Amino acid sequence: MSVDAKKKEPIGDFARAGRTYRAKGAPITAPDHDFVDPDTPVAIPYGIYDLGQDTGWVNVGTDRNTAAFAVESLRRWWNPGPAGLSRGNPPAGHRRLRRANSAGSHLFKMDLAAFADECGLSITVLHFPPGTSKWNKVEHRLFSRITHSLRGRPLTSYEILLQSISATRTRTGLTVSAVLDENDYPTGRTLTKDERKAILQRVQRDDFHGEWNYTIGPYDPQQAPPAEPDRAKAPPIPAEATHLLTHPALTGMSRELFDRLVEELEPCRRVLAEAEREKRKGLNRRGYNPGFGFLDHRHRVLAAVLSRRNTVTLTLTARLLGRDRNTLSYHAHRTMPLLAFAAAPAITAAITQRRRTHPPRTIEALQDVIADYESNIKSSSS
Repeated sequence: MSVDAKKKEPIGDFARAGRTYRAKGAPITAPDHDFVDPDTPVAIPYGIYDLGQDTGWVNVGTDRNTAAFAVESLRRWWNPGPAGLSRGNPPAGHRRLRRANSAGSHLFKMDLAAFADECGLSITVLHFPPGTSKWNKVEHRLFSRITHSLRGRPLTSYEILLQSISATRTRTGLTVSAVLDENDYPTGRTLTKDERKAILQRVQRDDFHGEWNYTIGPYDPQQAPPAEPDRAKAPPIPAEATHLLTHPALTGMSRELFDRLVEELEPCRRVLAEAEREKRKGLNRRGYNPGFGFLDHRHRVLAAVLSRRNTVTLTLTARLLGRDRNTLSYHAHRTMPLLAFAAAPAITAAITQRRRTHPPRTIEALQDVIADYESNIKSSSS
């Protein structure tokens, strides 16, 4: 089953693109310019498409597209009603849900957990990653057909919109039902730290991209919730790996100069972190994803230097340090602007010099690079 929301549609005498057949001499007229003011009624179609039955159901909201509206659409679709969709029998009390957005929304997870408690189902959510809308069946099998039904006809009332959506049919057997949702869905809802922690403990994340794929089951008071993984308590980085990656053949500077660079950039890191905290205060945190793993300042600088010089791949660096590659890439690119504050000329020269076009990808290749560097040092000294 796939679900997604369509963009807002203004309700009124507004022109719509497309053509439709009309009786001769009775065209549908509309102004040649649309002026939408804040008081103009809007319709937010939230579509649910059942791939197996080739049936669609649309909940038309009149307020805002929020997490509560998304889960309420699921609730209305699931509960039988006069305009409800025949949902069939879920196998073994389970339902799979594909959604296009709000992968990191705690509010969506909280409302979805409440819905799982109501219906007694374990709900698996598979969010579409960014830039993959071409696989979203709601857009291509449901909303594209609905748009075709709405062509060339001004939506002067909610009733006309519902009738047009419900009239959507295809030769392959697609049928669509629509209902009107006049509930209020205010924005600005917030969760406390304990509420967020309680919700995340009920989320069972998949091994493959758990930030997008997870399961929320009904609450069982006899079953202890799984402990939330503590990202801040990552395993310690082996000292051998740090010693290997700080070799002058990779950083372009001695280990003493590298330690000096770390000390010089520490005040800059504190100023940047404080500025980011102040920037996030009072702002909408939508789109802010703090889910990347922890990395100390010394290894952030190391990852930034190695990434700037391109002397070793981030994949190999992450494997040696025992960290996720995405975590290393995130912190490396955030720390890279700080390298401009290096004071020593030798450090600046080492950082700005990009050494390799094909960095080593294996430990054996990395050791060969270090061995060649040391042999060249010995030959030049002799």
